[in-house]
Amino acid sequence: MTDVSYQESMEYEWTEKAFTMLETGALHGEVVSRDGVVRSRVWGGCPRCHECGHELDDRQTLTAVTNLMGREWRVATRGQGQDSAGQAGPVFVSVDVSCGCGKTHAGGLAGSTGCGVSFRVELPLRQADTGGGG
Repeated sequence: MTDVSYQESMEYEWTEKAFTMLETGALHGEVVSRDGVVRSRVWGGCPRCHECGHELDDRQTLTAVTNLMGREWRVATRGQGQDSAGQAGPVFVSVDVSCGCGKTHAGGLAGSTGCGVSFRVELPLRQADTGGGG
């Protein structure tokens, strides 16, 4: 298959396609919190150029300092609190990803890689074991 040309797009269709790819295992993602630092990783096929065999591996640190004096860290989350049955529900984190497949696409800026598509995924936050044992 011929590579798709570069197209800068943040259309919701790419978020929908990414969600479907997460469900089928063609795209993977995780958000991990360790010692107050929240990091994400999204890897697998790009929702737009994966049919050309292109894959991405996006890694981000999502925490931000909101109060330097009090050392309070914040990350945008959804779903904190309780569900309708009063049980503690999972916390989801929104992660914005741009294609970083590492391939040059026709029509892209000189020296740039990726097909130009950006999308959002929401992933459950997982607390990492700090490995305090010896």
